[in-house]
Amino acid sequence: MNKLLTILLPIFLFLSCKKDKQSELQFYSENHTSFFSLRNGDWTKNSWIRKPENLKMVHESFKKIGYSKLENLILKYENEFLIQDIYIKRNFEDLIDSLELTYDMPEIQGEYYAEFWNRRRAESNDSIVYEIIQEINSMKSDKNQLNYENHFVNDTLVDLLKIELNKDNLDLKKAESDFYTLVKYGLNQSGYNLLYERSEYLKFELDREELKKKLTKAAEFKEPWLIDNEK
Repeated sequence: MNKLLTILLPIFLFLSCKKDKQSELQFYSENHTSFFSLRNGDWTKNSWIRKPENLKMVHESFKKIGYSKLENLILKYENEFLIQDIYIKRNFEDLIDSLELTYDMPEIQGEYYAEFWNRRRAESNDSIVYEIIQEINSMKSDKNQLNYENHFVNDTLVDLLKIELNKDNLDLKKAESDFYTLVKYGLNQSGYNLLYERSEYLKFELDREELKKKLTKAAEFKEPWLIDNEK
């Protein structure tokens, strides 16, 4: 009997500790925007981004930020590139050139480009994809930022991307501003991550406990826009 207790006691203690630890966890509410799947979803299965109006919105929002600031979202190598876990074994610039060239010229389309444009036509987004490719290609000769159509811009997307892209100018004032931006959009779990789970913010002496009081609590965890990069 004593031997059995010796074996079981650590298990009971472990279970008790786990339960206590779980009860200490606190979750915060997180609004999921229409474009949330761009952050955590599988782009190859994403139906939202295939809609022409959504492609237009994302493109115009990217233009407002400046495509040059978004370059680090694409990992480019000589004959391959990676974007959002999608690996393509082609040179990025050559691919964009060829897609523009083959859009309305089926006689020079290889199998890859024919399949690409046939899929776009089946999804009824070929025109906007072609427009986006043309504008991206135009930046090779014109280094100025593309003019954007403001009524298509999603200001929420712009503000959230600015938080993640403008790390070079990050200071205490901007850290606080970023926190309040997240709270304004109802991204409370993201706000919590900024305070406690983001390495770039931890060096600033934010009044974390006071700021945490501004977050709305939730009963369950929802995936945040601003993910934990400390674990």
